[in-house]
Amino acid sequence: MKVAYVEDDKGALAIFSEKLKRDGIQCDVYYTGEHALSCISAGSYDVLIVDIRLPHLSGTHLLQKLREKSIHIPCILITAFNNLNYSREAFDLNASYLLEKPFTYKTLRKILDSVFESPGKIQHFVDRGLAKLILTERENQIARYLLKGLSNAEIGRLLKISEKTVKHFITLIFEKSGVTSRSEFFSYIFPV
Repeated sequence: MKVAYVEDDKGALAIFSEKLKRDGIQCDVYYTGEHALSCISAGSYDVLIVDIRLPHLSGTHLLQKLREKSIHIPCILITAFNNLNYSREAFDLNASYLLEKPFTYKTLRKILDSVFESPGKIQHFVDRGLAKLILTERENQIARYLLKGLSNAEIGRLLKISEKTVKHFITLIFEKSGVTSRSEFFSYIFPV
């Protein structure tokens, strides 16, 4: 599991991130929302842990900006001041969980495992699966159209390239994912 932890309380961040690392979870830390926004991309993390009260770019604004960039990584929002507005905002931004401070590592880990097991958004599965393949931008576009069920001709029309070029890119995508058909590629992205 790969986690991004965004928190301006350096003490709490150090304690929890070290415990996660000891449990074998890769944990990248960010002290500001701006830094996290510049580093987080679709599929780059399995779960985000984000404090709501960050200087300059708050946790909810960070999550909003990520969603605007079509980044649908599951997110646990953390707050010391839970109120109806935070709850509503977290719900509107499709946060996976709103965790109230203070909390124990055991509680955080239980929620983290739950969110990781059931991320809930199909888009996140797609982002995570495609990120593993290290595709070029064009391959990524074509792979997403493949997953939507479009034919080679439809993909060619949308991208203004020939059907032969689409077939070439599909071959490259299949090679990178170790599959030989569209149905195998779909199963690769959405394992049963």
